[in-house]
Amino acid sequence: MEEVRRSDVLVVILGYRYGSLVPEMGISFSEAEYREGHRLGKPCLVYLRDENVPILPKYIERDSEKIKLLDRFKNILQSRHTVAIFKDFHDLSVSVAADLSRTAQALEDSAKAEEEEKLKSSISPLEEINQIIEEAIDKGIGESSLISSVRQAIATLMRTEGVRRPLVFFSHSHKNEDIVRAVASGLEKEGIDVWIDEQEIRFGDSLVSTISKGLDSADFLAFFMSKSSLNSVWSRRELDVMISRRLSKRGGAVILPILLEDVEVPALLRDVMYLDLRDGDVSRAVK
Repeated sequence: MEEVRRSDVLVVILGYRYGSLVPEMGISFSEAEYREGHRLGKPCLVYLRDENVPILPKYIERDSEKIKLLDRFKNILQSRHTVAIFKDFHDLSVSVAADLSRTAQALEDSAKAEEEEKLKSSISPLEEINQIIEEAIDKGIGESSLISSVRQAIATLMRTEGVRRPLVFFSHSHKNEDIVRAVASGLEKEGIDVWIDEQEIRFGDSLVSTISKGLDSADFLAFFMSKSSLNSVWSRRELDVMISRRLSKRGGAVILPILLEDVEVPALLRDVMYLDLRDGDVSRAVK
């Protein structure tokens, strides 16, 4: 169990055998390790062997009690995670290597983000405000205009303090914009604010800066999963930012995956229950 506690990621591979039991627990060593990893909140990647692929009888569990335990363990994994199915060991090795690579990158990004956050937290709010003001003056903004803008911003905050509505950041591909806009419209009618790039980004704005501000202020990240969004550099980057924040235990927006079509769910979203919107039922998505 010590190795599980020292690990960064837990990989669970399950075939047709349950394995040897831990006497005092009555479950397999693999399930005991999974329980410990899940208890500690480790990112978990789960792979189940395809039940439709023929296999030699010697690799199939024969013990009736272990068969029950194996079925129960599979049900637990499938209820908690989106699992990946593999047909053979080559298929498995390719999937695990790709998923671990992306997971390692997310963990590395998380560690960097945590260090940056520590540096930021070492600066007092007043020092940070002074830095912002100095940067604005260096860019040629007049002091009178700057003071007026600060006063207006503070006045607005004082008026709206305590009545802020939840904000949902929409990460999507523009190829899916029809259904995305329909969901956004439904949420806005329910009193929920929505951040969509084409509505928030203005001509001359910095894309990176504007999107970063949107992610910083969001309570939820709705990630619309489709072939085009998973191939979009921007969408994947937005998702990676939020995942790294969650992994670093610094909070960040709650991730809400929304499945628009049949795609392979990203490894680090397999622990998150997703909304199946393949039928296009927007009203159900809004609820």
